[in-house]
Amino acid sequence: MLRAILFMIAGALCFTLLNTLVRSVSYLSTFQLVFFRSIGSVLCCTVFLLSQKISFLGNQPKWLFLRGVVGLISMALFFKAIQMMPLGSAVALRYLSPFFAAFMAVIFLGEKMRGGQWIFFCTAFIGVLLVKGFDPRISTI
Repeated sequence: MLRAILFMIAGALCFTLLNTLVRSVSYLSTFQLVFFRSIGSVLCCTVFLLSQKISFLGNQPKWLFLRGVVGLISMALFFKAIQMMPLGSAVALRYLSPFFAAFMAVIFLGEKMRGGQWIFFCTAFIGVLLVKGFDPRISTI
């Protein structure tokens, strides 16, 4: 239990450090930042896949490719947001990703959402809008 907590704290610190570094090297383009951030992931995933003898293409290559493209776009937009707005606000906006994932699951996968779930998602969305509304440094665009 303690070990899991320590790993979670270490992970949070690493992401905080990453976000701070992205902000501090704003002279690099967004895609350069995505490239350098992805090098570590590629190395870790390659070692894991090779050690477990798992195919690089997965079981459904077209969905894996689509997930990669969506992940690339998400990371690029997040890094651009970090460069353009206050760090705390950019991270707060990033917390909208579960809202959009659930919304897209309803539209594209036919998932059913109960009323209580929609209340929580709408509350989260309103919370992010409030954060944006209280920070005049953030452009609506």
